Amino acid sequence: MKSLKIDAVMPWEIGLCLIFIGILLIFLGMRQTKKEFDFNKIPFTRPTTKIILGTFLLIIGSIQLLPLMK
Repeated sequence: MKSLKIDAVMPWEIGLCLIFIGILLIFLGMRQTKKEFDFNKIPFTRPTTKIILGTFLLIIGSIQLLPLMK
């Protein structure tokens, strides 16, 4: 089986924190998209930005947890 040659650069605890933060951002982004848009209450960040950032954090966090799979 070929290796992906991806190494963890941070401890696995930080990877686990990144996964939790990513899940939280995705949840908040999904909840924010269901609200009605009002020009008086412009959000600081768009919901799609939160979802994309949360997805990247999930991917990076899961890469950090790969050494635990051995």
